[in-house]
Amino acid sequence: MLRGEFPPGLAKFSAGVILVPLLTLKRRSIVKILIIAAHGSRKKESAREVGALAAKVAEKAGTAFDRVVHGFLQFSEPLLPGVIDDAVVGGACDIVVFPFFISAGSHILSDIPELVADAGRRYPDVKFTIARHLGAVDGVEELILGEVGRG
Repeated sequence: MLRGEFPPGLAKFSAGVILVPLLTLKRRSIVKILIIAAHGSRKKESAREVGALAAKVAEKAGTAFDRVVHGFLQFSEPLLPGVIDDAVVGGACDIVVFPFFISAGSHILSDIPELVADAGRRYPDVKFTIARHLGAVDGVEELILGEVGRG
């Protein structure tokens, strides 16, 4: 290799610094990511709460997921499309999106499916799954009764 040339699959800054392998390189192992997708809020405390939940889920996930992260649809950072991009750049081959929503409104019926479908077109080698939203999960009624007591 001549001085100033870069191996195939590597990018560089204009200063000549090697950046990262491009996505065209083969991945060594399957990396499975869980993304907890929440609405987002202008209140920073709400974003921190979702981040803390993702950290707790990560602790309990064991080997089911290599990473557990969170993303928002609006008002808060990080936004879901960027979280998906970061996961893929970080080596994700299997991404599960868990909608952290109680009811099936526009975000569940349209927004999240459209964002995930767009990501699937951009990253055809990555498996994307959208889990049922929180309100549709079996046992959520038991969770509620357990929290408030049975009367």
